[in-house]
Amino acid sequence: AVMKIEKYLQESPLFAISSVYEGVITKVNSNLKKDKVNLLQGLILTSLLFEERDVSPSELASVFTTSRGNVSHCISHLESIGYVKRILNPMDARGFFIQLKPEGRKKALALIKFFDTIQTRFESSIGIANLKRTVTDLSNLRTISLRE
Repeated sequence: AVMKIEKYLQESPLFAISSVYEGVITKVNSNLKKDKVNLLQGLILTSLLFEERDVSPSELASVFTTSRGNVSHCISHLESIGYVKRILNPMDARGFFIQLKPEGRKKALALIKFFDTIQTRFESSIGIANLKRTVTDLSNLRTISLRE
């Protein structure tokens, strides 16, 4: 029996986003479990590798469009498993920067390969141009106000 809501769900961007999240992010996090990180923690590690400079938690929160508290939780976890360390900000004793430790650098390099593999699979599945358009469209959806 077909449920009456199915037609609505087939056309619902909200359901599509939720469904994709469940289908993709859950699998990604499951794959990353062996690395002792989740997606955001892995992205933070790789960003630190790319920057090659001290990065503040506020910068990370801004670039990943998440809360400072969420980033702080990620940093605490990455620190507890020996991938990063906090360095006091010499200009502001209340602030600190995040720095990759050697183990974190190794893990970040491995994660880049993992993220590249996923990117390649997406590109081969729907095409590079379609993927770019999808990413842009999803980013645009993020900016829409959902309040009345």
